[in-house]
Amino acid sequence: MRTAILVIATVIAAVWLFGCYIQGDSPEAAFGSNTRVLSANSSPSDLHGPNEGGGGSDAEVGDADSDPAFEAARTNDPALERARAETPASKSKPLRILVIGAHPADIFDQSGGTMAHHVQRGDWVGCVVVTHGSRVHDKVVSDEMFRREEIPDAAELERIILERAEVKTKEILRACAILGVRSEDVYFLGADDAILLVNEPTIRQLARLIRKLRPNVVITHFPLEDAGIASQHATAGQMAMHAINFAGSVDPGDKTPPHKVTQVFFFGIGAAATRTDLWSSRGGFHNDIFIDITDVAAKKVASLDALVSQGYGGAYARKRIEFSDGAFGSRVKVPYAEGFISLKSTTHYFLPVSEIDLAHSKSSDHESISRSSFRVDVPPPREVER
Repeated sequence: MRTAILVIATVIAAVWLFGCYIQGDSPEAAFGSNTRVLSANSSPSDLHGPNEGGGGSDAEVGDADSDPAFEAARTNDPALERARAETPASKSKPLRILVIGAHPADIFDQSGGTMAHHVQRGDWVGCVVVTHGSRVHDKVVSDEMFRREEIPDAAELERIILERAEVKTKEILRACAILGVRSEDVYFLGADDAILLVNEPTIRQLARLIRKLRPNVVITHFPLEDAGIASQHATAGQMAMHAINFAGSVDPGDKTPPHKVTQVFFFGIGAAATRTDLWSSRGGFHNDIFIDITDVAAKKVASLDALVSQGYGGAYARKRIEFSDGAFGSRVKVPYAEGFISLKSTTHYFLPVSEIDLAHSKSSDHESISRSSFRVDVPPPREVER
C-alpha cells in the first residue's frame, strides 16, 4: 500500500513539473528557491544577486550548481575541443627571431645551428652586431700588433681598425648566407669595442630596431656573464634587456608603435660555464633549453670557416664543434647541441615533451651512446689549411 502511494505521488510531481515547464515557469520560481541557474548566455552580473557584493544569492561562486566554469567543464564536448584545437588560429605561425651579439662571431658560434633550423622551418631570423669587433681576435689588430715594437700613430691605427671592420662585415654576411640568413636582415651598429659600456644611444638604437623588426624571440648574451664586470658580452646583454623593455613603450621621434618581445633566450656559453676564474663561479645559473643541431653541424662549421680574420676557420671551427656543442650534446644524449637559458617560464596547452626525449626513453644505454658518438667530418677549407 505504501509503495503504491509513493508511486502515485511521484507521478503527480512529475506531471506538475512538466506543466511548469510548458508554461515557462522555472522550477526555482515554483519552489521559491534563491539559488540561481546560469545558462551559457548568462552575463558576469548574473553571478551576483540584487546587491553588487553578490549577497543576493544563497549559492556561492565556485559551487557546482552556480559556477559557469564548472558547468562548462562538466558538459564539455571533446569533439568541440578538437575542432577548436584544429582551427587556423590555433596553428603556430612563423616566428620572428632576432639574435643580438656583441661581436661579429658571437651570433654564429653561440646559436648558428639554432638559426639554421629556424630559417629552414620558414621563420624569420635577423642578426644585430653591436660592435665592429676589430679588436677581438683579429689577425692584424690583436695578433700582428701584439708583436710589434711600436704601434702606429692614432690616425693610422684608426684607418687599420676601420679596414679590418670592413673585412669582418664581409665575413659576417658570408657566414649568414651559409646559415640562410639574408644580408638585408643583418644589422651593424658599428660601436667601438675598445671600452663598451651600457649607454643610452645604443639602447635607443636597439629599441627602435626591435619596434621596427617586431621579433617574438630575442637571443642574446647573458647579462651577468663574468659577473657583468669588464665583459662586453654582458654589456651587450644588459643593453639588449634595456632595449627590450624600452621597445614596449613609445619614444619621441620614433613613429613605430611599441612592441613586446615574447621570450628571451641567453647564450648558454659563458653564463652557465665551468669555473675558470672567480667571476664564473658565482650565480648558479644553468642551461634549461638545448637544441639538437646535429643535422646542421657541418653548416655551422662552414659558417665559422668564413670568419678567417677571427682565426675561427679551419682547426678552431672543428675543435669548437666538439668541445662546446659536443659537450652540450653529451649532456642531453645527442651528438651536438646548443644550450640556452630562458628568461621566462613558459605556458603550454599540453605538457611540453619533445620527440627527441621520447626517443631517448625508448633507447638502451648502448643505443644512446652510439647515437651521441656521431662525429661530423668536415674537410678544412683550402685557404686555411696548414
